[in-house]
Amino acid sequence: MSGKIKIIIIVLIVLLVGLGIGLFAYMASKKATTGPGAALPPPTQDQISNTPKMGRFDLGEFVANTRDEELHYIKIQVEIGYIGSLEQELEERKAELRDRVNNHLMKLNAQRAKEDYVDRFMHKDLERELNNVLGKSTSESRIIQVVIPTFLIN
Repeated sequence: MSGKIKIIIIVLIVLLVGLGIGLFAYMASKKATTGPGAALPPPTQDQISNTPKMGRFDLGEFVANTRDEELHYIKIQVEIGYIGSLEQELEERKAELRDRVNNHLMKLNAQRAKEDYVDRFMHKDLERELNNVLGKSTSESRIIQVVIPTFLIN
């Protein structure tokens, strides 16, 4: 084989490999935008009406000292997402729930609070603690989400 034929073969192989990589990248990006399976059909009216509605309950703002040697404050606002008929019980036990949130905040130092907020551990910890306060809540009637729209550390 002459040198020109070797160069042409190498160029063709490089082009085929590049085309294969381009095709693979196209398919991967297309699958990433549409999801791993076929597109889901839109929900029917029965499915929409049978879906439990999530209620929201505002616990209000909290300001607590941190455990740092220097003086730092954590200020957050807490809203609870729940399923079922917890509205009355949440109103009756609001002071108890607020105490539990304050106690949780006072156990944190500033750095830990920032990390927990960013990693959403604070949300899950508060959800677990508030569900413990309610204790007798059933699977149809319990806190399923804690939202913290305001988070400040001084």
